[in-house]
This record gives sequence, C-alpha cells and structure tokens, in this order.
Amino acid sequence: MPIFLFRLFIVVFIIAGNLSTAWPQSSSTEKRLEKLEKENKELRQIIEKLQSRLDALDSKAKEEPKEKKKKDKKEDDEKETKKGTKKELEPSIDKTDEEKEKEKTSSWLPSLSDETFRLGGRFQVDYFDAETDSNLRSANPDKGAEGFEIDELRLRIDADFKNKIRFYSKIDIENQIDEQGLKEAYLAFEDLPLSTELLVGLQPRFFRSDRYTETMPIPGIAFWRSRDVGITLKGDYDPLYGYLTLQNGPELDTRRLGKSDTAWMISDDPTNYDFGSNKEFSAGLGFDLDFENWGKLDLLGFGAIGRLNQDDIDFLQQDVPGYGQSNEDQKRFAGINVDYKIGEWDIFGQAIGGQDGEMERFTWSMELSRKFEIQGWRYLDSIRPLVRYGSLDTDLNARPFSEKGSLTWDRRQWLFALISEITDNVLFRFEYLLNDEDTGGPDADNNELLFQLQIAF
Repeated sequence: MPIFLFRLFIVVFIIAGNLSTAWPQSSSTEKRLEKLEKENKELRQIIEKLQSRLDALDSKAKEEPKEKKKKDKKEDDEKETKKGTKKELEPSIDKTDEEKEKEKTSSWLPSLSDETFRLGGRFQVDYFDAETDSNLRSANPDKGAEGFEIDELRLRIDADFKNKIRFYSKIDIENQIDEQGLKEAYLAFEDLPLSTELLVGLQPRFFRSDRYTETMPIPGIAFWRSRDVGITLKGDYDPLYGYLTLQNGPELDTRRLGKSDTAWMISDDPTNYDFGSNKEFSAGLGFDLDFENWGKLDLLGFGAIGRLNQDDIDFLQQDVPGYGQSNEDQKRFAGINVDYKIGEWDIFGQAIGGQDGEMERFTWSMELSRKFEIQGWRYLDSIRPLVRYGSLDTDLNARPFSEKGSLTWDRRQWLFALISEITDNVLFRFEYLLNDEDTGGPDADNNELLFQLQIAF
C-alpha cells in the first residue's frame, strides 16, 4: 500500500508539471517558469531513480516468501533425518568429578556484582554382595556383607567472585566408606600472571586421577585417597603444564579395598590434616598433546618428599605386622599418569612407587573403556563397559594369621564394570571386583558385587 500511494503521488506531480507549462503566463514570469521547468526535469530524474529502486525492492519482497518456504522445508527435512537421535552433548560420565557436578548446577543466588553462587550435590544408593572369608578369620575378623545402603549424600557449594576468584567446597552428610564431614574447601585465584592459578585450602592432590567407577583403583587407595590442606600453584603453557604444592602431608591409616571388611590395606587418613611441622612438598610436569585424528595424549610425571610424624611412626610400629621398631621418618614417592583418548575410547594408566620409613610399596593400574551412544531410547543415553587391572607389592613378609595381617599382603585385582547414563543426571553402575592376594597362606575369599544408582542435583 505505501508503494502504491507513492507511485500515485509521482503521477500527479508529473501531470501538474505538464499543466503548468501549458497555462498562459505573462512575459515577466517566463524566465522564472523556465527555471522551474529545469528544476522539475531534474526532480523527475531523481523520482525515476527512486521508482526503479522501489520496483527492485518490491520484486525482492515477493521472492522472499518462496525462499523462506525452501529454507523451512530444508530445516524440516534435516529435523526428520535426526528424529529419534540423541543430541550431541558430552555425557556427564565422561567428565571429571568437578566438571560433572559443576555442569549439573544452575545459579541459585546471583548477586548484583556479577558474583554467582551454585548449590548442588549427589545422592548414591548401593546394593552390594561381598564374600565372607572363612579361611583367614584371624587376619580378617569382620564378615563380608550384603544389602542396600545409602552410600553417600554430598552437598557442594561453588561460587564465582569478581577478579577471577572462585570458592569450591564439598560436604559429606552421609558416607559409608569415609567419615562424613568437610571434604574440600579451597579458594582458586585464576588468570594470574604467567598463565598461573593458585589454590589455597583443603583440596585434592593434583595427581589424583578421575574415574568412571565407584570403586577406587589400588594406587588411589594407597597414595591419594584423601584431600589435604596446602597451597598449589599451577601453570599452563600449552602443551606443557606443571604443579608446585606445599601441603601438610596426610597421615597413614587403613582402608577397605572395597565394601567388604575382610580386605583392609594401608592407605592415608582422610580426616586428620596433620597441622604439625612435617610438611610435604610435591611437584609435577605434564604434556597435553592433541594429535587430532590420532587422539589426545596426556602425560603427567610427579613426585613428593616429606617426613612422617610421630603418629605415622607409631602406626607402622604397632599396626603393621613385621615392620619392627624403626624410627626412620623419611617419606617420598614418585609416579606417572598416562591418559590416551581416541574417539570414544579411553585408556588410562597410573604407577606409583614410594617409601614410608622402612616400608616400600609399588602399585600400578591400567584401565580400558569405551562409550557407546544409545539413540532413540528415552531413559538410556549411553553405556560404558570398563575393565581395570591393578597391582600392589610391598616389601613386608605376608602374615596370613596375624591380626591385621592383610596390611602386609601383595594384591592383584580385576574390576569389570558397566556404567549406564540413564539421563543427564542419573547414572547406574554395575561393578564386579575379583580380588587375588598373596597371603602367605590360604587364599582369601573377598570378591564383591556392586549395583549403584547415582542422582546428581
């Protein structure tokens, strides 16, 4: 309608101009009219140019609906081909614990100063069946067990402040393996000079590996189960990265190999943060290499030195059969992490050797897994079969019948698992532990079966 009115205006304007030339005029105004006619001619030329542009716009406007129909049809065709397929998103089970929990959390208390606070957590329910050992009752006084239990209820607070400062914490309200309470609480100062980041507080050890399974690998139980209070400086210089850490150094303790009370081994204490004078210094250097079509390779070498405190020495002398009465307080270990990913395959290995006083230990594990996307299923997004083998050797003589003799055993373990992602925030795990120990006597019967439902919120 606006274009039609404009064209009508042009026609009226041209007719009026022509009539003006035919109207009788006096001689005094002839020169004036000639000037007006000249200006009118120039104006008609301008109007003709505008008219041509309007014609072009009009024809384009008529063609747009046709193009839109073609575009809409193309999009509909693409949707039809993708109908029933899963959206291409990385499932939560393929991320680190920190990434898994953080991505499932939404902001619940944003401030007016661009600060964001997030609250989340996870809830785990288990059914497990652990064999009851009958051959080595003197070494393992507790029975195997079976049944349902609330394995873990964990809350997490994650806060992003101004100036690239972040606060992260984890609190266990319920935990069947470790004592409940504060697990992590640290400040991270990000984007510091020289591409560095500083972590201060109760934090995981930097060589702690992420895992898909509920069951912790043997190297983890032996060397990095607990968090520790300290300061960590991380530098990232692609493809190189490094760590420097000064921490209290966790105290020695014992821990079950899985759910069963028949398979205790030497570990560290997750609740005693040793605020004494015996500190631990650790460092690591890594290479994160991307070979594009040939996958990604992440290598991390690390080591630590420190001192045992008096509680550690008392533990070795009183709780570890055959250790003796040595007062040696030297503590050190070194290790390597190797992680290779290509496509949906993930191959991870870790090896650690260490010395605590006069006791030496060496442990390693290797696991292989592959993720399979499930398309068209409402309540199953992916499954990941996994197999892992782990080993622990000590320089202690195996004691089959001594009290706490299981602390001296060399161990071999196979883990077979199937991790299913039901929805974005629900996982179901099946795990079977096949344990083999060098007891110095009869074999120990302590294999385990575990079913676990995990809900993240």
